[in-house]
Amino acid sequence: MTTQYYPDFFNDVFGPIMQPGSSGGFAGMARIGNIARDLAGGDLSHVSFQFRDPNKTLAPYFNFMSDRGLLGGLLGFLPDDERLFDAYAHAEKAGVTYDFGFAEMSVENPESLVAIVTRRDGSTGSLVASSVGGGMVVVHEVNGFPLTWKGDTFALISEELSLEQAKEKYAEKAIRILPLAQKARHATAILAEFSEFPQRPKDDRSTVLRPVLPVVTQKDKRPQLFRTMEEWRAAADSRGISFAEAAIEYEISSSGLSRTEILEKFEEIAAVLEGQIHALEKMGYENATDTPNLPIYGKLWNRYTTKREIISDNLTAHIIRHAMSTNAKIPGVKIVPAPMGTGGGYLFSALDAVREKIGATHEQLIEALLVAAGLGAIAFTYSNCSGHDGCTAESGICCAMAAGATCYLAGGDAVAVENAASMALQSNLGIPCDFIPGGLEFPCITRTIRAAVTAPLYADLALSGMDALIPYHEVLQSIASTRNALGSDNICGQDCGICQTPTAKQIMASYEATIIAKS
Repeated sequence: MTTQYYPDFFNDVFGPIMQPGSSGGFAGMARIGNIARDLAGGDLSHVSFQFRDPNKTLAPYFNFMSDRGLLGGLLGFLPDDERLFDAYAHAEKAGVTYDFGFAEMSVENPESLVAIVTRRDGSTGSLVASSVGGGMVVVHEVNGFPLTWKGDTFALISEELSLEQAKEKYAEKAIRILPLAQKARHATAILAEFSEFPQRPKDDRSTVLRPVLPVVTQKDKRPQLFRTMEEWRAAADSRGISFAEAAIEYEISSSGLSRTEILEKFEEIAAVLEGQIHALEKMGYENATDTPNLPIYGKLWNRYTTKREIISDNLTAHIIRHAMSTNAKIPGVKIVPAPMGTGGGYLFSALDAVREKIGATHEQLIEALLVAAGLGAIAFTYSNCSGHDGCTAESGICCAMAAGATCYLAGGDAVAVENAASMALQSNLGIPCDFIPGGLEFPCITRTIRAAVTAPLYADLALSGMDALIPYHEVLQSIASTRNALGSDNICGQDCGICQTPTAKQIMASYEATIIAKS
């Protein structure tokens, strides 16, 4: 039995709906915490989180609130739960102790960790997992058994059942059943995945891990409808439906949801994004409170625009106002990544401003979001859409999604949409992901605002008839080629880009000292 894995609109592209922060460093870690909670069976006493980090520094993890995400998830808080921000207090109240450290591991992903849970009866369990960007996770090992589980099914791990017994018991309902082996103690087990909670063997050597993604993979998941823009156009033409309707058909094939259910989810996403881009206006700019390492830059922008005539044009100013609200990351104001932590808000900043400028309807805006989702699905097919591939795979893909969706909203056809997305992404190739721990969101904020304000530029270029020459999926493929050519250390992390400047190093050292003092 095999499982079809390919990007889903609500798991990969516009997911998760979450509290403000990094989708990989905050939401992904909250999901790993929830998985560790299941491993403990809800009877948790202590947990040790051990990060993979050759530099032995907690600064990047604490900078992205990975500590609070892990602890909050361990207490059952999902990525959209505001209690994540007070995870330490809630852990103390629940009587759960914890520690953070480092461990050697064979997993290459930099955001990987070992979680060792101790139950109140003294028994232990362990897992090795990675946050791979966009809130997505991969579990590599459970209780010493190597496996690959993406958190999109109910996973039964049993040392009690043999492979033959598992197949006989679960043949009709299981998505797949695989043998597991632990060489260290010559032990065997099985992994069985389901789309609903399985009947569990009556023993104490079986664990069920619940899905942490919003869309659970179904046994009858159909093949991916399109992997390129050309295939997307062909799918629409062969069915005699619109380009946007073909995007809906993609999601129906993936999740099994109905057309009505899919549109309802997009309405929910649009509502969250609407609240996100207007959050500062709603609460009052001067009422917003700065948080450590994140000033409310929207205050500065609002003061600036009320005192003088801006240099930029009115549409750009409108997008920046929305983008500043997006970046404020106000606790309690939910966000939607696409693809990075606050990417959905930046994308929507451009779409909503253009919608208002050209007088487009709400229905057209939802269609544009569907087009953005299709562009995102193709992006996730060829790239992990995270900082591991540089900022190109974050703000660059966000810019491409926004440009293509803006082009569609303004009346562009499917070919123009691809040209807009391809030109936008071409202009972002080779940019490193070099966030500065303690660096007040630099250089991330300026890059993501640029992604939003330039989206209409690439839409206009495509609408003028300019041909991007390179198909969108080929530009996506070149992201990995660029990473390999430059080397992973030169494309992501604290050893590349702006982080190598003397001032950035001073900021990081000061931030590290602050963390050590607090801990």
